[in-house]
Amino acid sequence: MYFNAAVFRYRRKGFHIMDTKIEDISNTRKKIAVKFSADEVSQNKANALDEVCRGAKIDGFRPGKAPKAMVEKVYAKAVEERADRALASKAIDALNALKDVELYAVVNIDKSAVDGGEELVFTADVYPEVKLPDSLATHVELQSDAATDEEVDSAVEFHRNQRAKYEEVDREIQKGDFVRLAYTGTIDGKPVSEFVKAPIYADQKSTWEEAGNADAPGIQGVVQGILGMKKGEKKTLEHEFPAEFPDKEAAGKKALYDVEILEVRQKVLPPLDADFFKAFEVADEAAFRDKLRQSIASEKKSHNEIMKRQLAVDELMAKCDFPLPESAVDDERQAILEEMMTRFMSSGASREDIEKNKDAIVENASREAEGRAKMRIFLNRVAKANDLKVENEDMSRMLWQEAMRTRTKPEDLIKQLRNDPQRRNRLRSDALLQKAINFIADKAEVSVKQ
Repeated sequence: MYFNAAVFRYRRKGFHIMDTKIEDISNTRKKIAVKFSADEVSQNKANALDEVCRGAKIDGFRPGKAPKAMVEKVYAKAVEERADRALASKAIDALNALKDVELYAVVNIDKSAVDGGEELVFTADVYPEVKLPDSLATHVELQSDAATDEEVDSAVEFHRNQRAKYEEVDREIQKGDFVRLAYTGTIDGKPVSEFVKAPIYADQKSTWEEAGNADAPGIQGVVQGILGMKKGEKKTLEHEFPAEFPDKEAAGKKALYDVEILEVRQKVLPPLDADFFKAFEVADEAAFRDKLRQSIASEKKSHNEIMKRQLAVDELMAKCDFPLPESAVDDERQAILEEMMTRFMSSGASREDIEKNKDAIVENASREAEGRAKMRIFLNRVAKANDLKVENEDMSRMLWQEAMRTRTKPEDLIKQLRNDPQRRNRLRSDALLQKAINFIADKAEVSVKQ
């Protein structure tokens, strides 16, 4: 049943009256019929023909000088497409001015002839009604920005490890030594490569392992088993693949690895002396620790700023419940999938690996999409309720962030956006949402966790 059969009067470029009817499909999806009179359709087509004529190239005539009748015949499809786009654009402009609905996205457009004119029937998603909290004030608890002595100690050791030397030794292997070794693995007398795809589990002619490192990837039976061995020594070590191992044929089975030690090196940390401090442009250990303390505090402060924004938005969103437009969730799902594909490809994953895990990837993206869609709509409503606008400064900041994210020169990104209005609109929307987040964060009361 149509719930709005009122005539919507819309004046622009000669289009003065449109009959607009809206039908509920769901809380966030509508079917909207817009009628154009025969005169309006005729004028619209004439305008489209004029535009095509200005650039038409027909043999025997200078560009733009061919007779209209000839252009209409030769470029009939182009004229029709231009007229359809113009009519749809005018209808959408009119719908955006309606008070009854606020368009989120047009999903589909059907056209039909009606009473000598045309009727466009839009299937469109609309913004849901969002009842915002009475106040946007929030309270968030954050960790202290101050760097602890333990964190400074860890940072000192991290930088010493970064500059460590590895000296060859002739003794039994100890925990923490770096060992070059070769190994060949079998399961039930057959090569491990017949059970496991990753080469690291099969045969290695020369590879390095940190002896005794429980967090080392690969074969823990070898990593732990080489403790106590010496250079030149050979031994058969046992490794049991866990029951949840991805390659099911090897899961839960024991493998034997024939190992040969090729080289043993111990890690030697540099002393905290003048040469070490010079590399960090400080005079002594006290100055070095002070510099580390400031760096750690700065990082924690930046992290806390991110957490304040996230926690404040989450607190307010938890107070709101509203239906999500299907296209909003679909848009976020597609964006997440594209982000995931980019990460996978940059990490060296093959198309076969991605296809193998396709179902899990889509499932994860779908779960995350609903949360992101809800946040996007919530922040949009906050921006609208508080009359937040995207200024040139906001857009410039967003363009810079996008250039950094995509590793694109800003001038190249601007060229790309000129030819991609959908992406351009998305960036403008993101700029508005960031402004809404900042608006919320500025109202947050912060306390330090004890």
